[in-house]
Amino acid sequence: MEEDLTAKLARPVRTRFELAIRRMMDAWLNAGRIEVSLDDVKLAREFLEHTGWRVEEVGAARLRIVNREGRAEEVTREDAVIAALRRLATRG
Repeated sequence: MEEDLTAKLARPVRTRFELAIRRMMDAWLNAGRIEVSLDDVKLAREFLEHTGWRVEEVGAARLRIVNREGRAEEVTREDAVIAALRRLATRG
C-alpha cells in the first residue's frame, strides 16, 4: 500500500526540543546509555513548560515536574528529558 506523504501537512515545530531530540536519541544509541547535557535539560524544560507543565530545580541534579493535573514528581535530569520525549510522542 502506498501512502502519499505530501498529502498530510506536517505538524509545526514549536520548540527547540522538538528539533534536538533526534540528535539526543542518536547520541544515546551510539553511547549505549542515556546521557544528557545541561543544554539538553534546558531544552526539555522549555518544552515541558510550553506544554503546560511546571519544572522546578530541587538541587542535587534533580528536578520537580508538575503536570497539568497538579501531580508532582521529583526526577533526575535524565528522567525529565525522557518525560519530555514521552510528552512529545503523545502529542498528535
